Amino acid sequence: MALIELAVTNLAVIESVRLALGRGLVVVTGETGAGKSLVVDALALALGARGTSDLVRSGSAALRVEAIFDDVPRDPQDPLDELVDLGDGSLIVSREVTADGRSLARVNDRTVTVGALAAFGGRIAEIHGQHEHQRLFAAERQRALLDRFGGHMDLVVAVGETWRAWRAAAARAGELVMDPRELERRTELLRHQAREIEAAALQPDEDVSLAARVKSVQHLEAIVRSVGDAVRTLQHDGGALDGMRSALAQLESAAAHDERFTALAARGAALVAEATELARDAAALGGQVQVDTGERAVMEERLGLIYDLRRKYGDSIEAIVAFGREAAAELTRLEHMDTLREELGIEEQRARGELEAAAAKIHDARTAAAASLAHRVNAELPPIGLPGDAFDIDVRPTEVGPSGADYVEFRFAPNPGEPPRPMARIASGGEASRLSLALKVVLAAADETPVLIFDEVDAGVGGRNAGPLGERLRSLATFHQVLCVTHLPQVAAFADVHVHVGKRVEEGRTYTDARILDTTERADELAAMLAGEGAGQEARATAEALLRAAGS
Repeated sequence: MALIELAVTNLAVIESVRLALGRGLVVVTGETGAGKSLVVDALALALGARGTSDLVRSGSAALRVEAIFDDVPRDPQDPLDELVDLGDGSLIVSREVTADGRSLARVNDRTVTVGALAAFGGRIAEIHGQHEHQRLFAAERQRALLDRFGGHMDLVVAVGETWRAWRAAAARAGELVMDPRELERRTELLRHQAREIEAAALQPDEDVSLAARVKSVQHLEAIVRSVGDAVRTLQHDGGALDGMRSALAQLESAAAHDERFTALAARGAALVAEATELARDAAALGGQVQVDTGERAVMEERLGLIYDLRRKYGDSIEAIVAFGREAAAELTRLEHMDTLREELGIEEQRARGELEAAAAKIHDARTAAAASLAHRVNAELPPIGLPGDAFDIDVRPTEVGPSGADYVEFRFAPNPGEPPRPMARIASGGEASRLSLALKVVLAAADETPVLIFDEVDAGVGGRNAGPLGERLRSLATFHQVLCVTHLPQVAAFADVHVHVGKRVEEGRTYTDARILDTTERADELAAMLAGEGAGQEARATAEALLRAAGS
């Protein structure tokens, strides 16, 4: 993977710069104050660093950085990994920061949070410099690098598996630790619940069928009551039939005196006969409807029991029965608690023994790897201006965890007679960068970060150590793409790509430009770095000699 293009607009004194970069070692040079570190700042923004409004060029609405990476490594655990597919393995990252401080990040034209971009950026590139947070200083990172260097990742996996197995066994055993009174209370409750549900002998969908039958019985009662009321209305003294018979008698009396009422009397007689038959038939049919109040009481009592069980154990017959099975199973477990506790205790002890054995094995491997890594890193230090015994690795016991029982700490003692201190507490940015470089050279095959950026790596390095420093950067660039800001011509001579940053003033306004140098321009730049602007033939000859020696 490599950063193949970087475009920057309105970042501080940069108005517009676009660089087509290449693989290998990329060096950035230029006079002091020209803005070399702005290239690193731009990359940091593209990798998710915090952007502030003071970075925006005066008079501009926003700054913009665009970085294009190719052959991006995949990681299914990364939330942004799917965006790599959108670019067929390439990645276009754009970052904008407005003059009022708002920030916007996009990956392959998809908007992402700056936090997500920072997590992704930390996977593909790492910045080393005095003012940058360095992942190499994190204890977990140091332990992981030591494990990769030692080639014992299988032991890391093994200790993780045994730790998880032990934790699971301990959790199962812990579940059986219960106060005796609580155990008795819980046992009695489960026994009552299991027995109550078992005694109910519930049948599937019994509540539904019972509710339907009760509703039907309730309708029968309504029928009997309605029919009885109808018969009584017709037949009781002074009821409908009595009234109709009285009306019929009056119509017959009228017909005896006037034939015109004969037809009405006949109709009245028919109504009396129909009403009499209606009352008789209704009474007969109503008598055939039987209501067994005892059966109804039994059904309602059973339904009430089921509703009570539903209220306590579940909203359906199936849920109640399942609750009963679970209660019975837990009751059995609690009644055999002592046996289970003993069995799980043995299982936990066995798992703990396997964990301790795995932790001891990886401790031995880490101790051996630490000695080897420290020896190799110390061998890299004198050529780059650091003491040859300044680096060591402390592997000390700690609480056992998924990575073993070791706390790994990279330590540094740049001043003879002073005790070593953790790398994170190194005061000098130049020392930190050079030590990081030495580590990177040794760990190049183990470190999976594709792009490495070094700022101020040559701070405090004199000409005697500059050549070896450049050699190590070139060596590192065989495993990674390396971008380095330098002021040493001996380092710049090893570049595969040489970026020059210059500053100019036009009409009272400062502009910073950056461009890729060709072979002739590189010799001119190295000569200027050696002897200043207007360097003579001697400086030019020395510059060309540096390029030949570096194989550039």
